[in-house]
Amino acid sequence: MSEPSTPVENCGYMCLKMEMTSDYMKCGCRAEILQEYADKTFDEKFMTVSKEYKDMFKSSTVKVHEGYIGDVKPVAHLIGEDRDIPTKDDTKKEILPVKKWYRGNNCLLLNGVKLHRGRVRVPVSGFYHVYSGIEFNYQLMRDTEHNTIKVHSKYPNMKHAIYKSNIKKSKKEDEIMCTQHPYESSENLIFSRYDTYISGDIYLETGDEIYVKVANISYALSPPKNIFGILLI
Repeated sequence: MSEPSTPVENCGYMCLKMEMTSDYMKCGCRAEILQEYADKTFDEKFMTVSKEYKDMFKSSTVKVHEGYIGDVKPVAHLIGEDRDIPTKDDTKKEILPVKKWYRGNNCLLLNGVKLHRGRVRVPVSGFYHVYSGIEFNYQLMRDTEHNTIKVHSKYPNMKHAIYKSNIKKSKKEDEIMCTQHPYESSENLIFSRYDTYISGDIYLETGDEIYVKVANISYALSPPKNIFGILLI
């Protein structure tokens, strides 16, 4: 008659090193040993990662935005709200700012970012991803005398640009990125459209204002399809 087995033998016996910094070993049932080891090492790793994460934000953005919890990176994402109608004086200018951006659903202005008259104000210095998309719609005109199709525009190209200025430093504005595209005719020879998108990563300083400008602003006829945003990276 065989001798009765112990509980440890029935559950699978094992020994495992429980601490990384010592030679402490613990033996017992496999399931219990593995569970205890997983709980202990997970807690240790979590506390290490959590401390590193907190230290990282304490040394950068949290110092600026006291009282915020979690990811506090400044971010703005806007869509067009309404058409910008140029004034009589505006018609003399080659390029005009897009000022009417929506602040409601699906739009963001978080962690210190402000919007004023179409300009997004940067709350903290750093590298930002800046982007904008504009849809142009324009009417084609037939010149029967010369048998040509052209656009009613004193500017040869559709220009879409993003500018930067900082009133505390200078009244000067700087063009930080742009794209230009010639007007094209469509198959129906009546109207045409063109989508343009620009983006890039750029270093911005506290107080910088970022805004979108386009040539022939009256051709930006679909505001809900226009977008503009920044994100600290």
